[in-house]
Amino acid sequence: MKRMMKHHPQYNNLLQFDQLSQINDIVHFSTTRVGGVSNGTYSSFNMGNFSDDSPLNIHENRKILAQMFYMKMSDFIIPHQTHGTRVLKIDEEFLKLDHTTSIEIMYGVDSIITDIRDKFLCVTTADCVPIIIFDKKTKAIAAIHAGWKGTSGKIVDKTISAMQKEYNSTPQDMFVGIGPAISQQNYEVGNEVIQEMSDNGIDLSHSNVCTEKYSTSKYHINLKEINRRELISLGVPEANIETSQLCTFEKQELFFSARRQTVHSGRMLTGIMLK
Repeated sequence: MKRMMKHHPQYNNLLQFDQLSQINDIVHFSTTRVGGVSNGTYSSFNMGNFSDDSPLNIHENRKILAQMFYMKMSDFIIPHQTHGTRVLKIDEEFLKLDHTTSIEIMYGVDSIITDIRDKFLCVTTADCVPIIIFDKKTKAIAAIHAGWKGTSGKIVDKTISAMQKEYNSTPQDMFVGIGPAISQQNYEVGNEVIQEMSDNGIDLSHSNVCTEKYSTSKYHINLKEINRRELISLGVPEANIETSQLCTFEKQELFFSARRQTVHSGRMLTGIMLK
């Protein structure tokens, strides 16, 4: 079911999903680029550590976000994503680790899962697809970063499999938000992307998944729709999936976009927490 994301009733610079907002067991958000202290191409609410923005600005932006929820920055678990498909379970053992060790463990992680309360699971994006999952029966959650490599590598499947293994979750009990990302119209890719996705069994035959731009022999793919179809194929009810129609490339006043801004792009943060 497709609905527009709406602004958080308390904080205008945060977005929320309609359906997930009705669930009392969780809190969630997607940031925009509005409301922070960063300057220039990173203005103003840049959440991405791995950019040329000042680390002090990023620290201050994350502090502003934490204060919105009356929480500490350490309550926001943000992995160092590398466009892989590694899923990390956040458990009590992980939370006892010192800061340096936890940072090392989170390197190369693009999906995190937990059943622990009062910790936001977060992913950073700037065109890639942020996906958050809540299992209403087992009270488990996940946050996923799905670019084309993660999507091709079935990171959604790997995440749900990990939730099934660790928490005995069932896809039929899951509610999912697919956040703002680049639209099909603006996401041009080369043959190597199409080839890898096809090799991994992703069906690109639908026009709302993949179209060929004959003038340039390039393809346009819809990462949000590919992941939505993957969720449905895994057993998540279609009515439980909410997809943001917002395009990060088009809405430059609202979002950072790596495709639009190249290496000088900030990052948004999408998070979910059990309460």
